[in-house]
Amino acid sequence: MQTLTVERTIAAPIEHVFDWMSDPARYRASFAVLRCEWTHPGVDDKHGVGARRKVTWLFGECVERVTSFEPPYRMSYVAESSFPDIRHEGSSITFTEVPGGTRVRWRTTGEAAIPIAANFVFRQIGFPVLEIAFNRVLDTLEVALTSRRREPLIKVPSCLQKQRNQLFDLYLKGIRNTHDLGLKLSGGRWGYHEVGMTFVRLHVQGRKSGAWRDCMLTAPLIDENRVILVASKEGEDRNPQWYWNLVANPDIRLTIDGAISPWRARTATPEEKSALWPEIVKRHHTFAVYQTRTERDIPVVICEPREPSEIDRGELVQLGSAH
Repeated sequence: MQTLTVERTIAAPIEHVFDWMSDPARYRASFAVLRCEWTHPGVDDKHGVGARRKVTWLFGECVERVTSFEPPYRMSYVAESSFPDIRHEGSSITFTEVPGGTRVRWRTTGEAAIPIAANFVFRQIGFPVLEIAFNRVLDTLEVALTSRRREPLIKVPSCLQKQRNQLFDLYLKGIRNTHDLGLKLSGGRWGYHEVGMTFVRLHVQGRKSGAWRDCMLTAPLIDENRVILVASKEGEDRNPQWYWNLVANPDIRLTIDGAISPWRARTATPEEKSALWPEIVKRHHTFAVYQTRTERDIPVVICEPREPSEIDRGELVQLGSAH
């Protein structure tokens, strides 16, 4: 049997760290996890003892059963079946309060079910890959709770950067155009609440042209008094154009569920972002992935309602007729 242990100190309260780690659905924010779904709930808690989940990693697939659940200090599980086939003695994740945060210790013990050569491959390749996967999950946890980036960037040669940026912008434009087409073809019945996300249409004046621009964006947090937007650009090193436009022209309009209304946008302060970020990535963990892709501190935008002016009323009528 071989044992792998991965440890990390996360600068966050133990309850928050345990809560994040207890739901493997959030592990999908790590590129190493392709899919994770619950197949059976636990006895006393959805994620607790007896719960079963199916996890598809880059290197295989397994069905795991939770064997202990002691919030916020410990959880453990065992792989009941897997491909490639392994004999699994169990895994445990322990959480310890330490100065500066929470110490996470992730430990697993197992071996290949097929003897000799397979065990050698498992030791030399399987466990190192598993160690990378565990660390990627902890990277994502760290970003989700602290918004700190630890991964090195993969740099594009400067001679190709402009062309690469143009291609990526066309890719994003294609996604938005497809979304707009779905809205139009469905008469607004599809496009505002999909795949667990709430979408809003941002209307903002161009900082140079003064012309109205619009695009569909995900709003991870939204209520009648506040709409939160994230200038992620899927983890690009550049802020999106819509962000620079609203910085220059903060009096914006938002279309929410087909209704247009006036709002004022501002960039969240570091203190406001640190308070909002854990809830943002809890709702939509892909934002944690985007932060790992860039050294840029992804701006969070707070939109608050404002009273419409006479000019607003005329422009809102025009915008409403255009959409």
